[in-house]
Amino acid sequence: MSQAPGRLELIHPYGLPYRTYIFEFELASVLMKNPFASFSAVSSICFLVMPLYLTLTGTCHAQDMWTGGYSSAFVSSSRNVVQGTTLKSDGTVGGNASDEAASFTNRADGFGVLVGKRQRLESGWLIGGELDLQRLAHRARQSDSIDAGAFAGQTSAVLDYSTPWMSSARLVLGSSFGDFLIFGTAGAALASETVQRTQYQANLITSQTEPAFSERDKAYRWGYAIGAGAEWRVKTNLSLRAEYLLARFPDKMFAFPDARGGAQGAFSNVQGRIADNRASIETLRLGLTYYWGAAKQ
Repeated sequence: MSQAPGRLELIHPYGLPYRTYIFEFELASVLMKNPFASFSAVSSICFLVMPLYLTLTGTCHAQDMWTGGYSSAFVSSSRNVVQGTTLKSDGTVGGNASDEAASFTNRADGFGVLVGKRQRLESGWLIGGELDLQRLAHRARQSDSIDAGAFAGQTSAVLDYSTPWMSSARLVLGSSFGDFLIFGTAGAALASETVQRTQYQANLITSQTEPAFSERDKAYRWGYAIGAGAEWRVKTNLSLRAEYLLARFPDKMFAFPDARGGAQGAFSNVQGRIADNRASIETLRLGLTYYWGAAKQ
């Protein structure tokens, strides 16, 4: 940016037109605010741009049994670890709020599909990209209980967590030994999570706490995924595939503005809750991969 008397001018760092500067700024803003736009951009690089670039630059060998496009269907077993902190809506620490902080581990079985493409480099290494979608079906429940008073030990609030699916776009680097292939992978991951908080209220007639109302918040988690795996070719176009994938997601905020200070006398005190949770998902996958145009070796 340069300034002359009575004039303000924007100059692109590489001497490109002002319009290009604005386009880059707007593109960066969209990618930061929209996780789906970011995920689509990474997917394009991993799955389309990299293999196409290697093909056009002539740095690849001819097609063989491990190269080209492929698709895979798999079953999975996964573990989800969630940890976090919870504060009042004003950002201060409260006893009831802190007791509601996420801290759990759960397991679930699922399934998924992936598509990919590989090219063989002149060095013999295989490089490519993969895009997958996995059904997780992770569910967990945490309860907060009343500490003292006539309703001690009874439920004050319940939080239900749901992570139904996860997707990743990754670069893949591997090496083949006849009918066997080993590979490592890394890239971006995206997951959906919903948290529902149910506020309870003390009922003096039944001497029980009962659900009063619920609030729900949903977020899309943006993180990274790393892993490794192996394939065993059983036919020209078909292989067995086993893979381990670790996806980690940084803190994500969930808000419950109508949460109360308690289920007894403090029920009339609207405190609200802000929960920041981080997640880590480990997955073991076993499936079949079909190569669309594999050549015999």
